[in-house]
Amino acid sequence: RAAPGEANIVALHSLARTMPRLAARALALIASAQAFYLPGVAPRDYMDSDKVEIRVHKLSSPRTHLPFDYYSLPFCRPDNLVKQAENLGEVLHGAVIQNSPYEVFMGRSEFRIACRVELTKAQKITLSQRVRQDYRVHLIMDNLPAATKMIAEMADGTKKDMYDRGFRLGFLGSKDIPR
Repeated sequence: RAAPGEANIVALHSLARTMPRLAARALALIASAQAFYLPGVAPRDYMDSDKVEIRVHKLSSPRTHLPFDYYSLPFCRPDNLVKQAENLGEVLHGAVIQNSPYEVFMGRSEFRIACRVELTKAQKITLSQRVRQDYRVHLIMDNLPAATKMIAEMADGTKKDMYDRGFRLGFLGSKDIPR
């Protein structure tokens, strides 16, 4: 019978001999795989007139760094509001992703009014504060974040396309763009 310390040494020695074999088997399995699937990012093909689901995510600001739920502002809401996290990362990150009333169909350029809202004085104040605080609206289409394309002029005079996640909630007027 082994002493208590000797039993631990024997177990560690056995584990040290087994680990390289387990690692080799895992590498062999990975090497034999030709493709993999990540939940929530499977490719999808659309036909003309197929509905492209638009989901809402959040409002964020590079100035305040304080996110708000999309529906914290008086935006149009669907009849039945549903939280729709697509994957474990969104759940762990605390992302609140919900359905929206917006309808977009592949290959069609049709527009309709989603709803009309009469704003209260408090809602107007909150909305104007969020615009002044440079809040961005984050939507998700086909599991991809909506983005704003910007053209940046580089130091050497060349232009480069860049993308910023989301789009501005609104703009303030200036002398060039009156209010």
